[in-house]
Amino acid sequence: MPQPHHAEKIDTEGLQDESLLGTWRELAVMRANPFLTPEWFATATDLMGEDEPHAIAWRVGGELRGILPLVSARRGPLRLLRFANARRGDWFGAACRPQEEVAMAADCGRLLAAEAGSWDALVLNRINGDSAWPAALGLRTAPRVRTDALPYIAFGDRGYGGYLAERSRNFRSQLGRRRRRLERDHGLSFRMTLRPEELEADLTTFFRLHDERWRRRGGSTLGTDRSRRLLAAFARAAQRQGWLRLWIAEADGEPAAAWYGWRIGERYCYSLAGLAMGYEKHGLGNVMLAHTIEHAAAEGAAVYDLMWGTEAYKERFQTGVREAGSWFLPSGPLSAVAVGAAVRGIHGLESLPPGARAPLRRLKRSLQRT
Repeated sequence: MPQPHHAEKIDTEGLQDESLLGTWRELAVMRANPFLTPEWFATATDLMGEDEPHAIAWRVGGELRGILPLVSARRGPLRLLRFANARRGDWFGAACRPQEEVAMAADCGRLLAAEAGSWDALVLNRINGDSAWPAALGLRTAPRVRTDALPYIAFGDRGYGGYLAERSRNFRSQLGRRRRRLERDHGLSFRMTLRPEELEADLTTFFRLHDERWRRRGGSTLGTDRSRRLLAAFARAAQRQGWLRLWIAEADGEPAAAWYGWRIGERYCYSLAGLAMGYEKHGLGNVMLAHTIEHAAAEGAAVYDLMWGTEAYKERFQTGVREAGSWFLPSGPLSAVAVGAAVRGIHGLESLPPGARAPLRRLKRSLQRT
């Protein structure tokens, strides 16, 4: 006989319940997604005071079986429900078993419909392209407003050697030659941040090298103080859970490149990188990337996620691309018009050539916070 199931909003007390947080964490690790963890949620809500927690728990027969990590955020006249710190996360969804997503979505949809007077639109940022959630929620479904690509490397059972063997001969030769030259001429070495007492200094190094890498490219989206505080706070929380992967490459006795990401569940996630520009001509960026891919395979990860974006260098390493779609589900016709206008504004800015985009970058970033 099927067990009763329902969705309920998690109250303030529930967000402090270690048992609930432990199950939430297990579900996020099972989905191999750092952006669904209670650590990501807590870091975002603590440092983004304008966003109020609106997480939803799904229970089956009294057992916690799913979490939808939403926050309530006001953007202009609209009250939006969205994933916590969606701007910095690469892909989202529900922390639940894949086979239970439709049942959970239906229960969450009923709960959200009952609360419709308190929100204008539900924003599902970068969920799996084939997700059943938009339809299963049973809300007013607007068309998908954006599709993004998330390239990845699937190791299967062949490991790093098997993966490399499937790359072109030129790719393997160039990568090996550059690494050997860096080791011979510049004393290249790698180390991963392991101890808590190393973390703050290594984060400072990472931020410095990240700024250097992006300075000539118009600046990084990580340029705001709040973005850096959030990333650093999550790094501390991730290190406590054993997820953090922060790599520093040293050349000529100094930090020359940095790589920031996580290992969670079966997935090794590449988030951000930094590079001393004097080593760009030596291909250190690709050598660093290859080093982390090799270690991901050695750790037994099934997937190395290159994350959101279709940069050319990722195409050389990837074995596949998954699709993420973004949806705006309005609670009424007025919000559909308003949110649609905001989305068209964002896409209009993105379609401009780089020179024309530059003066509008600040406005675009403001709009993207929705």
